[in-house]
Amino acid sequence: MVRKKKITKKQKQQRIKASVTAFLIALAFFIGLFFGDNPYDADYFAGKWQELSREWATYLPSSEPESSSNGTIRFFDVGQGSSTLYQSEDGTNIVIDTGRYDDSDKRIVSYLDKYIGTGGKIDLLIFTHNDADHIGNGDLVLEYFQVDEVWMNGVDHTTRVYEKLLDAISESDANYYEPNTGETKDIGPFKIEVLNPQANNRTTNHNEESIVTRTTISGMSVMNSGDASSTVEKQIVEQYRNLKAEIMLVGHHGSKDSNSTEWLNAVDPEIAIIQAGLDNSYGHPHKETLERINHQEIPLYSTVEDGSVTITVEEDGTFSVDKEQP
Repeated sequence: MVRKKKITKKQKQQRIKASVTAFLIALAFFIGLFFGDNPYDADYFAGKWQELSREWATYLPSSEPESSSNGTIRFFDVGQGSSTLYQSEDGTNIVIDTGRYDDSDKRIVSYLDKYIGTGGKIDLLIFTHNDADHIGNGDLVLEYFQVDEVWMNGVDHTTRVYEKLLDAISESDANYYEPNTGETKDIGPFKIEVLNPQANNRTTNHNEESIVTRTTISGMSVMNSGDASSTVEKQIVEQYRNLKAEIMLVGHHGSKDSNSTEWLNAVDPEIAIIQAGLDNSYGHPHKETLERINHQEIPLYSTVEDGSVTITVEEDGTFSVDKEQP
């Protein structure tokens, strides 16, 4: 859902002024016609009306998102899984992934209760792909919160976690959508660009069909590539001229098969964040990935060491980083 752009007090005053001016011009024209002594010709009034129309157009609500707004991006510590909350000062909430299915503490629900409020509204819920460490507890999120829209990649899975999620979507009032590369969506002050999956080159590989997004607020962007491999990264780099993002969620929890040097160069992040679990069985993040990030001299945060990581974005696009743990 795209929220209507709020107008300032000054803009309201300008609209009133423009309306009054238009009324007076029209009144003068018709009075002149009635009494037959109008000092101005029709071309004069036509020109004035066009000038006023151009001025009026600058005050109309825009379909574009707010050019600047305060916001926060919270990379939750959900163990060996992924979940991120995007929030803006106007109340817009976007959630990407919902953590692990076997998280006994159901941390994602606790986080959302804290920052959105029990039963609160989520404008868009994106599941990058259907692995259980990304859709875990998705059914609970749909049950406990008011979700407007759900995005999935459309690749079926056979797990019970996936089936429970589909049932929850069906029972909810949320709209369902499967986005493709090249699409964009404005939600409040956020602009979401979809960089994957490819509409004409679909596979049955869950990771390769990850929904890759670049989300921008106040000119500051966050790249989330799900579990896409370096093969997908290469396709995106070849397709898009500009992939710059100030914040990058390290792909596939730091897997060596993702986060290629080519990808790091293209995204060129100011900081990178890894969501992974302590002593996880996959060995994430892999040594090769850490070496590539270190070679690029990219400051790195990890939920293993730092807990949840919060990015606070100012209206001018500058941002600060806060760690849950000292």
